[in-house]
Amino acid sequence: MAILRPDTSTTLNGVKINEYLLTKHNLNHIDMPSVSMTGKIIGVTVHNTDWITVASGTTPAEQYTRATVNNNMKDVRVHYYVDNVCAWQNLPHSLSGWHAADGSGNGNRRTIAIECIMSSAYNSTDKKSEDNAAKLAAALLKQYGLNISHLYTHTHWLNVRDGRNGTVDQLNTMYNRYKMCPAYILPHWAEFKKKVQSYLNAGTSTISAPSAKQLYRVRKSWADAKSQLGAYSSLENAKKACKVGYSVFDANGNAVYTNGGKFTKGQKVAIRANTPLFASAETTSVTRRISGTYYLYDGIACKNGRYRITTKPEFCGKTPVGQYVTGYVSWDNFNQ
Repeated sequence: MAILRPDTSTTLNGVKINEYLLTKHNLNHIDMPSVSMTGKIIGVTVHNTDWITVASGTTPAEQYTRATVNNNMKDVRVHYYVDNVCAWQNLPHSLSGWHAADGSGNGNRRTIAIECIMSSAYNSTDKKSEDNAAKLAAALLKQYGLNISHLYTHTHWLNVRDGRNGTVDQLNTMYNRYKMCPAYILPHWAEFKKKVQSYLNAGTSTISAPSAKQLYRVRKSWADAKSQLGAYSSLENAKKACKVGYSVFDANGNAVYTNGGKFTKGQKVAIRANTPLFASAETTSVTRRISGTYYLYDGIACKNGRYRITTKPEFCGKTPVGQYVTGYVSWDNFNQ
């Protein structure tokens, strides 16, 4: 396959980002994640993958992206591959990845994955790759209003999966016999964190992009391009065209409006397995995970497309709210 051509190239925090989203380019029909991360992102997960020698005119990040398109990366799907030259974005931030080996856990379902391409030599090329990964991680943390405590290793999620306890950094670096990742960064994880923090302290993450008109796309989900009803330069026009059960997405795949008008007070809903339950419409902290039959407390759409649910139809609309509302659930977790 020929070297890929990105749809757009931007600069984020000094790192060139070549966007080539698998949601738009999947001619080989490879398996893809389908769970939305809109409103659910809690951090950035850092990985290492091995350095590879590539032909002139390309970079390892492009070749790993090409290998994914060709279905040669097995079931690995990440948001970014980063090398010493640039980064290639494979997934929109609105879509979960397959990278943390924690199934439906927070690693896969709620963090943005960066694969930093390095070798055990830890030479100047490796250090530049690592520096680009640190800049990108800092920019993403800043973009979502998160601090350095939301920077995770792959090993962190393996330890969580295995039921281990500890602080974020203890779980980030604690030995796990399944895998120690990022293998080339973990030996100096504290120094890497300091580097990310320095880029966080440096100021706002700047994005430099070619001038292009913002288009708002109306779809059932960002990943479901076939469901698109239209693309609009006006957000208000996109909202008007947004049917019940659809959302309006910006150019980065973020849902900016959801039409949940089909939901009514007292409506019975079947909630998918392992669905995150939240204590409010805004929080990113999951109270617990639920499934089964619930009822819509008032049928009113809250922020992030969440609805208040309760356990019995007779509880709907009753006060005090805290006594009868079980919590908040995103509407896209309803089996419809």
